[in-house]
This record gives sequence, C-alpha cells and structure tokens, in this order.
Amino acid sequence: MYPPILRSTISLSLLALAFAGSARAQEPAAPAPAPVPTVGPVAPAAPRGSAPEPQPVAPNEPREPSEAGPSAVAAPDTAAIAVGTPEPAAPAKPPREVPAWLDYFSIGGGLIVYYYQPTSGDGDNNISVFFANLLLDGKWEGFGLHVEPRFRDSKLRSYFDGPVWLQEAYGSASAGPVVIKLGKSYKRLGLFWDNSFYGNVQVYDGLKLDPNYGISAEGQLGAELGVDFSAQFFVVDGGSNVSLANRDTLYIPGARRRNAVVGRIAPRYQFGETGSAHVGVSAEHFTADLPTGEQGVTRFAGEAKLTLGTFGIWAEVLVQDGRHVSDFPYPGSSAAPPVPGRASGDNRYALAGAEYGIGPLTLRYNVSYADYHDVDVTELMHVPAVGIAANDHLSLLGEYVHWTRDTNEGEVDVDKSLNVTLNGHF
Repeated sequence: MYPPILRSTISLSLLALAFAGSARAQEPAAPAPAPVPTVGPVAPAAPRGSAPEPQPVAPNEPREPSEAGPSAVAAPDTAAIAVGTPEPAAPAKPPREVPAWLDYFSIGGGLIVYYYQPTSGDGDNNISVFFANLLLDGKWEGFGLHVEPRFRDSKLRSYFDGPVWLQEAYGSASAGPVVIKLGKSYKRLGLFWDNSFYGNVQVYDGLKLDPNYGISAEGQLGAELGVDFSAQFFVVDGGSNVSLANRDTLYIPGARRRNAVVGRIAPRYQFGETGSAHVGVSAEHFTADLPTGEQGVTRFAGEAKLTLGTFGIWAEVLVQDGRHVSDFPYPGSSAAPPVPGRASGDNRYALAGAEYGIGPLTLRYNVSYADYHDVDVTELMHVPAVGIAANDHLSLLGEYVHWTRDTNEGEVDVDKSLNVTLNGHF
C-alpha cells in the first residue's frame, strides 16, 4: 500500500489529468512529481542495562509513518516516482553492540525459603524467605568491586537497622598471589563454615559468618602443596552477623567490637582431582566496648579438613580469653532488687562434622559444643541433615536440631526442631 500522502497526491493528479483531457484533448498531460515519504532521523540503539543477560534495547527505533505523525515532504532530485512503483524499503536498523564494560561485570543472586517446625516446647511453626540476595562483581585488570545486598520482609535480628543490609561490600586489588580488600568483608578465624544451614553454637555467639569494616589481605601460595593465609585489621564490627540475643557485643546498646587484628595460616595438600587436606591455625584480638568499660578479648583456633571426592570431614577447636558480652549465659534482671547479668570470660568451643554425597543426595552430620567455664554452663548441638540437589541451581535441605544447655540448675532445651530450606541461586 502507498503512504497516505502519496495516495492523496496520485488521486489529485488523476483528477487533474481527467479535467485537462476534457479541455485539451489534443495536448498531452505532463506527469506530476510524486512526493517521497520520509520519517525523520533514527536514534542509535541505547546501551544495554545491567540486568542479567538483557536483550539490547533501542528506545527510538524507526516507526511506521502512521505512528510517527506528520512527516516532512521533499521533492525528488531524480526522476519522479511513477504510479505503481513499490514503496522504498525501510532504512536498516543500526547494529546492536554489547558495551565493552559488560566484559568486566557479572551478576548473580538467589534466595532461601525457610520452614521451621518445633518438635518440643510451645513454639509455633513458621515459613518465610530467610533472605534473598544479589551478588554484583566487577573486575578491571588487577582491581575489583564486590557488593552483596541481602533483603527480606522483616529484620533478621532485632539490632539490625532494617530488613535490607549489606552482607559484604568492598573494593579489591591484586598484588601477585595476594588480594587486598578494603570495605566490609568476612573475618577469617578458624573453619569458615560447616556446610549446614542452621549452623552451630559458634555462629550464634558471633564467631562465624561475621563481616566487619576494615582491610583484609588474603592469598594462596603453591599448587599441589601450598598454603592459604590472611591478615586482617577491622576498625569496627559490621553489625550484621546472625548471633542471637545477648550472645554478641552487637546486641548491647552503644557497644561495639573495635580494632580487631586477625591472622590465619593453613598449609594444604591437593592430591588427585578431587582430594585435598589442610590444617590451620588462626588468632584474633579485639576490644569490646561494654557498658562496664573496655574489655580486651583474645581468641585462638585450630582447624583441619579432609575431602575425598564426595566425602568430607572437618573439625575445629577454639578458645577465648576475655568477655565480649555482659549478660550471657545468665541475663540480668531489672526487678527489685535488680540482678546483674553474668558472662564468662573463659570460653572453649569445638565442632566437628562429616558429609557424603550419593548422586543428588547428600548425608551430613554436625556437632558443636561450648563451655562457658567461668559460670559452669555448657551447650551441645547435634544437627543431622539430608540434602537433595535438583540441579546446580536448586536444592532442598532438611535438618533436625537437638540443642541443649546444661547449667547448675539443670538441663534445658534451647531448640529442638525440624528445619527445611529451599535454596535457589543463579
């Protein structure tokens, strides 16, 4: 079909020809020049956004004349277009190019859906999104940027500022085998984690999965026989670990952990494609700003881990000298007469675990222990578990928790529950 302007012009020309033919039958009619339709300039395609694998977007792609509104009309500078000549082809779209900066950027993320079912006591069951997260990474030669925001419907812990927080956020620079991180990053004390979801006594005392603000130098030397090492200085704690009420400095209003010096060294041996073993020692010293004054706290940890294909076994011992809380395991009371809380400054911790994978199925068992020696209190947590991996991005984990506390007053249950998590990531 012809454009509206061309159809109108052709109709007027035919009427003019008919009128002229009736008036001057002997005089040949000259053909009228046909207009050339135009649509105005076309903007180039916009750069692609930062969403995962987006399709290129051209916000100003060419439109049909009926959509573009009034069009400029220009007379041809060559021969006129005869009636019946096909419409000129639309101009080719500009090539869609991937911006070069995307070569240095990656994005990932995921979520954990958590179902909790107590098996003793009066607690209620619950289901929630434990958190969703994004993993944003940029790399430019020897420099990098890492940001991990996490978010949920409500605050994860009462002392959090809100339901959204930064788990890690740092800039990095590589110098040979060493990576230097500046910002908020995880503390490296003892074994990093035990491959569970529910965790251990140590994480609920603020000893693991604990990001802090400062500088961290981490690296590896050697291949088959080598060593992992790290040296860290944190000006202040990160305020976003998963410790429970009164079990870490973060719960005390106005209190912080400051000036933490942490070091770790772990010789390792790699044998075959799926076998590895390491032993390690690490230490930490920091100042706890408590309402009763500053307290120096020192920790030492020893660790070992062996992996053979889908089988793994690990263990850790950790000792602490100094108080980092003021009223755990015995909270204070404001009733008359007020009772001050009691905390231990001589703590001993241990954990051990093992797992074995059979196809998509993983069997796992973890046990952790704490001895708050000053106040004669111990805690023991057993966590047997079964995991099923649907694929590399989706898995289901069921854990049974049996957590007890033994005091001079008797043994009490901290938690006995079934915990099921659906973990998805991309």
